[in-house]
Formats: sequence, structure tokens, C-alpha cells
Amino acid sequence: MSEPKTLKHVNSALQEKFKDKKLVFGKGAVGAKVLFVNEVLDAEGEKDNRPIGGKHAKELNRLMRSAGIDTKKAYVTNVVKYRPEADKVPAPKEIRSHATFLKDEIRSVNPQFVVTLGNLALNGVGLRIPVENVHGRTFPLGAYKLIPMLNPKRVLKEPELKGTLEKDFELLRELLRQDPEA
Repeated sequence: MSEPKTLKHVNSALQEKFKDKKLVFGKGAVGAKVLFVNEVLDAEGEKDNRPIGGKHAKELNRLMRSAGIDTKKAYVTNVVKYRPEADKVPAPKEIRSHATFLKDEIRSVNPQFVVTLGNLALNGVGLRIPVENVHGRTFPLGAYKLIPMLNPKRVLKEPELKGTLEKDFELLRELLRQDPEA
């Protein structure tokens, strides 16, 4: 069995594979208890050189604080580390080409909980189920617990879903309280 890859190794491999793209890597604490997987890099994130930018980042930070998570002690990343052309939705093949890197990144951070934000993020970790069917539940996935949630960016566009996402963050807060290692 080989040594686990460090984030530096994962990022170098990504740079080699996608050298023609402007990449924005995950940010946060290695060893974070909670790792958030967003879908793709957006224009604000690209400009700020952060996985999530603008109103989307503010909403995610608000939700993390509501769950008792110190935003500086969490880790946030994207399935696709660059902004797709014309902001198009990545094809399944494109998501699969990033999945190995995402899994290595998750192993490098070694969280207790992985929160996927939206369908593409859920696909990126290997679950091909609509998030609407599984949000609010937890799944054992490797060494961590997977918690699928709606994407805050979607909730900003569809305010009627805000209560659903807030309820999912309440579940995360409760899980963090219950987990003796969290």
C-alpha cells in the first residue's frame, strides 16, 4: 500500500493534467473535521482565487457559523478546480477526470465529515443519486461520513429552499455535537 498523497502532491498532479487551465485549489485546514465539496469554480471564486466567492461564499460561511463551525477550521474545495468555458455544466466525463484528484484531496485532509453541495459534488464523490433524494441523511463512505446537501448558490436563486438547507446544517451541527472526536 502506498503512502497517502499530500495536498501538495495532489495539487501538482492537477497542475500537470490541466496545465492549460487556471486552477483554484481547495482552501482551509488540513485535518479539518468538516470538508465541503462545492461543484465548480465560478467567476467570483476565480477572481478571488478561492473555491467559492461572492454571495455564495458569504451564504456558506453564514451556514457554517450557524452549525457551530469555525470557517477557518473547515476545508472547502470544488470537484472541478477551474471555471468551465461559458460557465457550462461539466459533462460526466469531465467530472470523472477530476474524481481521483478529489478523492486524494479528501484523504489528504482526512476529515470526519464530507459535505457535498449539490448534484455535481455528490457525483464527484461517487454517488449518482439526485441530492433531492438524499439530503438530510448521512452515509458512511470510506473513513468519513458523507452528508449531501443542496448547494447554497441554488438556494440563493430559489429562496423557497432556504429552510431545507438550514435544516441540513442543523443536522450537521447535531452530528458534530454527538461525535466524540469532533
